[in-house]
Amino acid sequence: MREGRVFPRVVAVVLLLVAGSGFANANDEESLQELVTRVGRARWTFDNSIELLADPRDAWQARVDLAQGADHHILISTFSWHNDTSGQAFRDILIGALEQRKVEGTDLTIRVLADASALFSFSRMFSSLEREGARVRGYNRSTWGLTPLYAGRMHDKMFIADGRTAILSGRNFSDDYYDLDNWWFDLGVQVEGSAVDDLQMIFLKSWEFTEFNRKAGRFLLPQEGLLGELQVFWRTGRFPNGNSPLEKFMTDAYFPGRDEAPGSVPVAILYDNPFMRPRAATTNLLVALAGRATDRIDLMTPFPNFDSPLTDALVSALDRGVAVRLFTNGREAAIRSGPFLLAGYPTLIRLVEAGAEIWAWRGNGELIQQIEDAGCRPELMPPIALHGKMVLVDDELSIIHSSNFNIRSTYYNTEAGVAVLDRGFNQELTQVLDDLTEFHDVEMDCGNGNGSPSIPELLSLLGKEDIPQMREELGGKQKFLDAWSVAW
Repeated sequence: MREGRVFPRVVAVVLLLVAGSGFANANDEESLQELVTRVGRARWTFDNSIELLADPRDAWQARVDLAQGADHHILISTFSWHNDTSGQAFRDILIGALEQRKVEGTDLTIRVLADASALFSFSRMFSSLEREGARVRGYNRSTWGLTPLYAGRMHDKMFIADGRTAILSGRNFSDDYYDLDNWWFDLGVQVEGSAVDDLQMIFLKSWEFTEFNRKAGRFLLPQEGLLGELQVFWRTGRFPNGNSPLEKFMTDAYFPGRDEAPGSVPVAILYDNPFMRPRAATTNLLVALAGRATDRIDLMTPFPNFDSPLTDALVSALDRGVAVRLFTNGREAAIRSGPFLLAGYPTLIRLVEAGAEIWAWRGNGELIQQIEDAGCRPELMPPIALHGKMVLVDDELSIIHSSNFNIRSTYYNTEAGVAVLDRGFNQELTQVLDDLTEFHDVEMDCGNGNGSPSIPELLSLLGKEDIPQMREELGGKQKFLDAWSVAW
């Protein structure tokens, strides 16, 4: 019977996902795969295909294709889902998929797990999706007038269809990621293969955690004991009494067998959850990777307020002669200004002083106004800000993630991403980064006789001459920023 084979296999997946503590201590002979397993607390799968999703049109269409082609289930986790053009459009696509399956006489299950703040803000938009049969839950929200079990925030972004294909990225559902006139640069991947099993288990455990959190009966037990039981469930797939709410999902429909491997790319799923441990395994992995890098390290994040261990590891790498290149937003293109911008200055100052290349995106409203004034509507506007999260080490290992690798992501958010060991994929990612650094003096062909405006240099290299201004802007705010570091 298939169910009898699937559940032990998936329990093995659960145990492998937390198997890091069983590895020997790091040594000079430790491979990258072993390092990711030990420090990143992840398992490798070797039958995957993977596609980089950098262009917003490709990222949007990939989600549409999965939604419209799903036969059995769609699982979505997201930090935010805005009630704007893109948010409404994708909600309607999901509704259309549900309606089509009803016409065909088949059932399609849709589960959406959003951060509680998103659900609270846009519950009216979600209600129409629920009326068609989808199930929508707010992660770790306040229930029955009482506070959540812990202070975590869902920040991962997964899209899983039929247990076969998944998308991971930093993109939420809003115009910020898909409106071609006003979009943020972001990165994602589409994965097929056994890595999808790991992603499904993460989602399903998060879903059952949320279901448990909604029950009034949980308030009859001491919170410390509840947290202990839930941590056992997260590690093993079962509660201490032996019961497992996951068993109902252990079927062919949720975990279909694969007659042929979709590919041969080694992929490991990286997942962080403050409910399980006080510090993100992914950040620990970045520290370890920086410690063993020999050639170069590329990073991208819109919020570079790293904690001390990561900053120290990058500075040490620079001291060893490793080239470090960081892509982030300058003050003109900051996604969030004020303390959110200033919180990253100490990291930027230390890295610039140590010799890192800091590429700061400058695209902002001036770019939009320039093209509007020329009456030019190019096929794809350059992004006005960076929102991608990635790491590339020595052209060997790349990471695409939802984590900003900053203090908030390291200690308080759920985050999900992939580690990839594939030269071809890493070369493609390198080309994307190289193209960003060369984004200047680009002629826009308006085709209307009004001229062709030239886009100026949008990504500028910060230097030591920029440090005095950053120090001046920081002023006496450092203690305040440190005290409220988790907010940024």
